[in-house]
Amino acid sequence: MGDRPGSGEVTTGMKPGGYYDLHSEYQRRVVEGGDPAIRSLVAGSELGIDPAFVVVDYGAGTGATSVHAVGTAISALRERNRELPVWAIHNDVLSNDFTQLFRAIAAPGGYLDLPGGPVLAAAAGGSFYSPVVPSATVHLGMCSNAAHWYREQPRVEFVDGIYFSDANSAARARLAAQAADDWLGFLGARADELAPGGRLIVQGIATTSDDHGGELVSAQKLLRVMYDVALELASESKLDPDVLSSYVFPVYCRTAEEATAPMGEGAPLAGEFELLGAPVEEVPNPYWEMLERDGDRRAYAQAYTAFVRAFSESTLIEHLFTPGARDTDVDRLCDEFFARFEAATAADPDRGRYEAWILRLSLERP
Repeated sequence: MGDRPGSGEVTTGMKPGGYYDLHSEYQRRVVEGGDPAIRSLVAGSELGIDPAFVVVDYGAGTGATSVHAVGTAISALRERNRELPVWAIHNDVLSNDFTQLFRAIAAPGGYLDLPGGPVLAAAAGGSFYSPVVPSATVHLGMCSNAAHWYREQPRVEFVDGIYFSDANSAARARLAAQAADDWLGFLGARADELAPGGRLIVQGIATTSDDHGGELVSAQKLLRVMYDVALELASESKLDPDVLSSYVFPVYCRTAEEATAPMGEGAPLAGEFELLGAPVEEVPNPYWEMLERDGDRRAYAQAYTAFVRAFSESTLIEHLFTPGARDTDVDRLCDEFFARFEAATAADPDRGRYEAWILRLSLERP
């Protein structure tokens, strides 16, 4: 998540009431793909800890993927120390649906019933771009599918698009600088919170290169179709074109080099972390696999649109539809946007196909 001027949020959290959890199969794959890294971090952690092993889940959302990641960490810990108490703290913005989060924690398959010593679940509300727990208390920090959100809603003029990768060179440089400041804030807060020897894993969509040096930007094709749908609404005077021209979808996909830059020699956080790894890998799209298996464009478009709506609706309403709606209700405009997106997806599934390369950054506090 993150924050914006006035309310402290770029989004008000993922779509609530269980909707995000129901339509986050891709995010689940990202987290499950990080299981080996989480187990490795726990296996190498210091366990001379009293009174509890503290796990903090930054950007927890509504629960499903977070519960899995925390459960993986606890299971790995139990292989080393069966009785050590665990304090699992889930962080997100204050407007997040924490009720749904705790439903997921307590549901069958949650981590509270794992065998061994006591496991205590808690919440810490607030932006993860600032400290959210006391200094030097965290033994394992985790952040999945969240740190790519901007702290504040970007404001630049685009020529053709709503994504950072579609910006002209000057605008893109400003967006990169804003994202770098956000990232420095995130890592600085974690440096404060991690105990000596504490470890951190951050997983999220990234930018990388193909075999020929070409740029590969996660979600670029998706954001192109979203922009085209918004353009249609603007051409019909349902969406203010001036609002659209200055709207940026508030996500930035860092390269591995950008992610590690704050810790380099002479950088602001030099010496604050030891880099354990920063691999980037493509994660297959489960919705596309469904289309290839079944060949049903309509079913694919419905499932894919629900996935997109689950993570994007909040910020679109807040920063595009509310200020930009013309002679129509904001909720109705939102519904029409996603109905048109679904139709465009069914007509040409490949045009907006979700492609994502995931950076898994692992760090240790000396």
